[in-house]
Formats: sequence, C-alpha cells, structure tokens
Amino acid sequence: MKVIIVRHGQTDENTKGGDASRDSEALLTYEGILQVKKLGHALKGHRITYAYSSPQKRAINTAEEILFYHSNAKIEHVDNLREQNLGKFSVLPKNVIREIHKQSGKPFADFRPEEGESYADVQKRVTTFLHNLVQKHQNEDVILIVSHGGTLGMLLLSILEKEITEENYKTYKPENSAVTIIEIFKDKPIAIHTINDVNHLN
Repeated sequence: MKVIIVRHGQTDENTKGGDASRDSEALLTYEGILQVKKLGHALKGHRITYAYSSPQKRAINTAEEILFYHSNAKIEHVDNLREQNLGKFSVLPKNVIREIHKQSGKPFADFRPEEGESYADVQKRVTTFLHNLVQKHQNEDVILIVSHGGTLGMLLLSILEKEITEENYKTYKPENSAVTIIEIFKDKPIAIHTINDVNHLN
C-alpha cells in the first residue's frame, strides 16, 4: 500500500507566521491554491484509489485539487486528521502559548492546553488512524492523506520513530503542500520514498 501524505496549501494564518487552529475554517489563499494545483499535477501519475482528509475546509480543498486527476477515488473526512485542539488557548497568539508552555515546565510532548490536546495526544490519535488504515486496505491501494502541520508533524515522528521534542518537531513539521510518500506492508518495515518534498513548487 502506497500512502501519500500531504499538508494543506497556504492559508492567511500561515502568511502571518502562524497555524490555523482545530476550530478554524481558514481557506486557501490564491498562492495556496496554486501550490496544491501544482502538487496535484505532480501526483497525477500515482493512481490514487482512496483519500482521507481532515474535515477542515483547507484540507478538503487541497484534497479536491489533487483528486481532480483521480475521479474514481473515494474520499472520506476523518476527525482524527484534524489539527491539534488548543482548547481555551485557541484564541491566544502562538508566542503566548509557547510562553505558558515554558512556564509550566512540562516536556514538549506532554504540555496540554486547558480543554485541549498535548502533542502526545495528537500523535496517539493520528497513529491510531494510520494503524486502522493498514488493516483496512490492500497492498495495491494508493492512499492520499491530507491534514495539517501539527498533526502530520506528529505522524511523521511516529513513522520515523523519533522522540517528540521541539527540535524534532521543527525538523519534520511539513511546509504548506509538502508531500511525503511511503509504502506500508503488513509483514515488512515501512519504506520511505520522500519526506516533506516541495519540489513541485519550483
């Protein structure tokens, strides 16, 4: 089974140096639409059979652009692919959340905003999704997954068996429209073909 993992295209929040929250329905910018159109063209030869997207609009719109070339692919919107839930902190600027985290003294993986999720929580739900995907699909399927920077950062750390640290997160968090391609078989190690590739933008 081939799995194509994509972060959504650019949104207004991204242009301001931040990420849209779990509750945000930010739309793709003009640049974001161009990014995912280019990515869709780059992926048109992969014969995608199934697609799973976060139910947030920026992810859905990204998936739709990619699936323009794969009209027979079935798509499903999955809550486990949503962005991190920041709870009551979702209205706060990122730098304020970082300062609160720093003052808490908790490890990067375990800091949980009030009524929200820690990065460890995010990784648990997205890896559960991937595990269920492996059980559901056959070796010949080509799967598209479209989600968000924080969620996919945690998924990639799990796939690569890297510890959830701030440094590792910054290293592996995908840019807008970045694509990772892996192959998963039930009786073999995961094969990694490309990680967070953005060459389609050049």
